[in-house]
Amino acid sequence: MLSSAAGAASAGTITCVPGASNGPASPFNWVRRISIDEHSRTVNLDVVRSRTKDTETMGKMRADLVSMDESQSGEPVYVFNSIPTVGTEVTHLFKLFKASEWRLVSAGVAFANKVPVLRAVEQSVVFDCKRSDLG
Repeated sequence: MLSSAAGAASAGTITCVPGASNGPASPFNWVRRISIDEHSRTVNLDVVRSRTKDTETMGKMRADLVSMDESQSGEPVYVFNSIPTVGTEVTHLFKLFKASEWRLVSAGVAFANKVPVLRAVEQSVVFDCKRSDLG
């Protein structure tokens, strides 16, 4: 019981936004904000739902934190996937990790007759991340 309380006390949140080197208009920059709550194992993302040359329509995406393993650098590697919603054809899989800088890699998977089909693997994007402790 004491160890689970200690784990909860050390849990925190990490919030990430695209790094300045990506440029806001980058076509790979459809995720505009990531907020991971380590304690509840939930992830909230602000995403670009549609884009024209003049405007962007923003939306929200929820995801489940599937894995949070510590890397050799001591920073966690977060793996999460979008929670399917009615009418959604593609599930997004994400990996957020720190190599010299925080990077996000994502892939889109669709299911055809219950068989997963890889739709797209996106170029990794640099993010600026800030951590805060909840305990």
